[in-house]
Amino acid sequence: DRRARLWTSTDMSHFPGRAPPAPPSGFDDSGLDMRAIKQAGGKVLPGGDGVIIGGWKVRARNTRILGKDALEALEKTLGTSHLPEMVYGSTLELTHESTGVRLHFNAEDALKEWLEEGLPPLKVAAAAVWEKGHKARFGDEMPKAAKGKTGDAWNDEEETDKYDWTFTTPYRGSVSVDDGAGAGTTGTDASRPTPSLWTDTEQRVDRGMLMERDPILFFDELTLYESELDDNGLMSLTVKVRVMPRCWYVLMRHWMRVDGVLIRLRETRFFHRVGTPPGEGSVVVRESARREETFEGLRMRGAPSEPGQYPDADEAASVLLAAGGPVEMEYH
Repeated sequence: DRRARLWTSTDMSHFPGRAPPAPPSGFDDSGLDMRAIKQAGGKVLPGGDGVIIGGWKVRARNTRILGKDALEALEKTLGTSHLPEMVYGSTLELTHESTGVRLHFNAEDALKEWLEEGLPPLKVAAAAVWEKGHKARFGDEMPKAAKGKTGDAWNDEEETDKYDWTFTTPYRGSVSVDDGAGAGTTGTDASRPTPSLWTDTEQRVDRGMLMERDPILFFDELTLYESELDDNGLMSLTVKVRVMPRCWYVLMRHWMRVDGVLIRLRETRFFHRVGTPPGEGSVVVRESARREETFEGLRMRGAPSEPGQYPDADEAASVLLAAGGPVEMEYH
């Protein structure tokens, strides 16, 4: 029920918010507050899977886990026969209607960047258990990273210690431009990738505005992929979006916990203030944060150091922030 999610999705530890106000009247069957959307000058998209506000079309599509045919197609595209245990076809798109600039999030692009980054595998005892579990599910064939730029498939000569089996990705969303924006053409068929539009900035996400008691016009949470790492921990890549009358906000988070070894958290926040004055363009602020801690390092600092104290991404983010460990920040 979208209404329940709207009023329980403002936990400060993961989505800057405030004590939830009483739900206003005016919700329709889709769970959207039609009265608040109308007062904000917005529109609801057909099907209720998004809204248009301040010249931005925000659409979230939540899907089930990909089936066999879809997974095989994804494997072929990526050049790998190994994927996380659960991959979803869910997507989030935010399109600036007048320019055609589209910010979107999907599992395929995230996994492409996982392959490209090629982090060294964790050298841990749990890797042996992982290999045993992998063979139990998939047989003796073991995956390998794609060779060079040729996209060669996995073969059975590679071992699990040759690639990053935690699926950690540097992905921070995809940007494309709809060439038909000015001609009335819409949809992904007319869009093309574009060179990075991000530049360094002194601007920051306006957390004060996010904590105001403005009505939430639209909220959704999507999982792009996740895994239990064969009982060695947890890993997930998720995206959350919140739209209010004066701004929209997106939080994308990749987090990974290998029990007793390492916690890794990569967060990217996107913020846009609706109603930018003429001449200033449509500005989206992007903040990126990377945190990585060993359980031994946490223990030595007196911080929580048991896997059970990091049960999910929200708790991990909250505890790591309170622990005050090292963090890499970028602002665009």
